[in-house]
Amino acid sequence: MGKIDDLLDKEAKAAESAELNADVRAPLPEGTSVTRGHPRAKNLQVRFRDDEFEHLSAYADIMGLPVSTVVRLLVMKAIAPADDLRATLDRIETDLAAVRRKALSA
Repeated sequence: MGKIDDLLDKEAKAAESAELNADVRAPLPEGTSVTRGHPRAKNLQVRFRDDEFEHLSAYADIMGLPVSTVVRLLVMKAIAPADDLRATLDRIETDLAAVRRKALSA
């Protein structure tokens, strides 16, 4: 084996060992974000001025959602056909979740 193959083999064994010995009940390290598995695999980078991002963040806080989710919902709403049932159900689900969060936090 070459040096790269040896390194890959060593790293693979270390990763497998760490996975086998991991405590699934241990708290996640600070800064770790948990996401749901979903088929969305494309990323889009959007640039905002500071004031635009502050307004967007405030809106996301009101909705009780991450900023990226709010942006995705707004984009999907803008491009969805008016009679798109899936988009309508997604919007209703998001609105209902926001109302639920507001009611439970009151």
